[in-house]
Amino acid sequence: MNAELDFTNCDREQIQYAGAIQPHGALLVLQEPGLRILQASANTDDYLGLAPDRLLGQGIEVVLGEAATAGLRERLSMQRLNGVLLRLMAVQPLACDKPCHLFGNRTDDGLLLLEFERLDEAARVGAPDLYQEVHTTLQRLQATPTLHAFFDLAVAEIRAITGFDRVMAYRFDVDGSGEVIAESVQEGLETYLGLHYPAADIPEPARRLFRLTWLRHLPDVDYQPVPLLAGPDHPGAVPVDLSYSFLRSVSVMYTGYLQNMGVKATLVTTLLKDGKLWGLISCMHHAAPKYLPYETRVAVECLAHMVSLLMSGKDAEEHYGYRLRLGAAREQLLDALFRNNALHQTLIQIRPDVLTMLDADGVALFSDGRLSLLGRTPSAPEILALADWLATRSELSFASHHLPLDYPPAAAFQSVASGLLAVRWSHAAPDGLMWFRAEWQQVVDWAGDPHKPVEIDDTAGEIRLLPRTSFALWKETVAGQSRRWLDCEIEHALELRREILDFIVRHTEHLRRINLELAESNLELDAFAYAVSHDLKEPLRGIHTSVEFLQEDDGADLSAAGQERLATILRLTRRMDELIESLLQYSRVGRIDLQLQRVDLNGLVAKILETFQPQQVPGARIRVLGRLPEIQCDRVRVAEIFSNLISNALKYNDQDEKRVEIGCDTSLDPPVFFVRDNGIGIAPKHFVRIFQVFRRLHGRDDYGGGTGAGLTITKKAIERHGGRIWVESSPGQGSTFHFTLAAPQ
Repeated sequence: MNAELDFTNCDREQIQYAGAIQPHGALLVLQEPGLRILQASANTDDYLGLAPDRLLGQGIEVVLGEAATAGLRERLSMQRLNGVLLRLMAVQPLACDKPCHLFGNRTDDGLLLLEFERLDEAARVGAPDLYQEVHTTLQRLQATPTLHAFFDLAVAEIRAITGFDRVMAYRFDVDGSGEVIAESVQEGLETYLGLHYPAADIPEPARRLFRLTWLRHLPDVDYQPVPLLAGPDHPGAVPVDLSYSFLRSVSVMYTGYLQNMGVKATLVTTLLKDGKLWGLISCMHHAAPKYLPYETRVAVECLAHMVSLLMSGKDAEEHYGYRLRLGAAREQLLDALFRNNALHQTLIQIRPDVLTMLDADGVALFSDGRLSLLGRTPSAPEILALADWLATRSELSFASHHLPLDYPPAAAFQSVASGLLAVRWSHAAPDGLMWFRAEWQQVVDWAGDPHKPVEIDDTAGEIRLLPRTSFALWKETVAGQSRRWLDCEIEHALELRREILDFIVRHTEHLRRINLELAESNLELDAFAYAVSHDLKEPLRGIHTSVEFLQEDDGADLSAAGQERLATILRLTRRMDELIESLLQYSRVGRIDLQLQRVDLNGLVAKILETFQPQQVPGARIRVLGRLPEIQCDRVRVAEIFSNLISNALKYNDQDEKRVEIGCDTSLDPPVFFVRDNGIGIAPKHFVRIFQVFRRLHGRDDYGGGTGAGLTITKKAIERHGGRIWVESSPGQGSTFHFTLAAPQ
């Protein structure tokens, strides 16, 4: 874009280096500690009785005299003047018969600015009345029932104090544009209430100065700037930062803008909320120039401070009932969380749920690796992409009523989600909540065309930007926006996040303690099982041997019933021996240290399959699908895992051709192994039971019998590797056992 046509030039204008002041005062630039005058405004003769050429290079004593200079030095030593403008004292210049207010501030580069403004004795006499007016106004502001009434009263009272034709309360939107939300205006003048103004009307440099200083007075829009003149040892080319100067000359774009509006004088005060520029109170006079004395300006600035402090509380009062409902909903949610110990399920099922408690149209919940949607929301892929974008932001919370402006892809689903309020539990995962509000189209009244923030003048043979001249009503239908999120709603979301984090921390600690207790119990149980099974083996072997000897030596002398009883004892002791051996194996898996090494599973499985050839297992047909990976594991334990699963696949299979397939999906992390068969299958209701020790689904002798400990031992061996096992099956359709093998971290 051609530089002359770059509308952002205004945003780069350094208006703090104006090099000139307004004529209702005089300014001196001094060097400390000697207080030598380096620059002076060209109008010092009017206020100090001395022309600039008689001041430059001199000490301030030539203006104030020795006694007043000593008083000034004392005040300078007591006051912090960096980043603030303070009235220091009233002075009587030696060469002038009229007293002045003396203001001071220090620039970042160490210069001292002294500003002189005529002292109005009549205004000083009326100052006590101003104090009473401000005091009464504050009491009335505190008593207003709503934020709307609060601002209506504020602008009316400031107009009464200042005597301006028009006083407006002006609120900034997130896009920088502004809206007149309250107005007190002289009868006969056109109202600006409800009008919106584009962001370009107040460029960023002006906003920066509004954040720094609370008050800006322009008594005469048509004034002629007074230049700063410099001495020979401080060239005028050296700019002086006038950010905190109340006399600083304003931008010609600003004065042109006001002239086009028919304004003769202005007074603008800042409204801050949580340290950020929230809006302005703008006073305009249309009839003639209007100067406000210092005492009146102080009263207005005091009111601006109090309005900024009170408006947050007034907003809170207005939504007090809603805040109570939100707080009660959070308490109910927390009670349910600590009762159920299930975050995702509780957030979805609690009533009122996370959707209705916040007056949203839709909710997305990320938790435990799951995404659940309530109400009207974008699609799951769109929400996942939005979550990825939120993850790039440093903040863990985000609120917007104009989402397509902040996140352009949202234009594709703005009808259901033009507003977003989101909180994430942490930076580590997308877990959190998103509330959506649907598009709320509305007609906005603009003071002139918002798409034409300036005029272009090319009549003089060059292209120049001029302040816009048209403020005619311009109606625009605004799309892609939702209802605004209230402060109390944003606070509720942040508080809910804090409380959920507290629950997660407490729940995690509770689980950690339980796991420690379980680990200790398991160790004790393993030790007990090992000791019992080891100690029982010897007497059981003795019983079995004695019965065998009795049967051989004296069996012929026993009756048929006696011989049957001996056979039963032998059968039961063999059964008991199998159970004890299984218990011993189970306890051994939990006690032994894993011998980790790199193992090629292709060779390992090939050796295992040698024991399951068709001659050993009629009808067996076992295939390995693809190549198996090489992993870090305990060779013996993993061999037992594959052997047990393959054995079960053949054992619980009544097909003539018993098919078993072994494979691994290496695209997953960690890789997932599987053993698939065409056997009898398992009903889903037994998926948990089959992994419990000594729990069989069939009769003791059905399908070759067994103790029911094989899958339990397999599961424990897998878990010792840090993996897990699960099954997919249905009766008559075969089974697929999936498992992972991850070495301990």
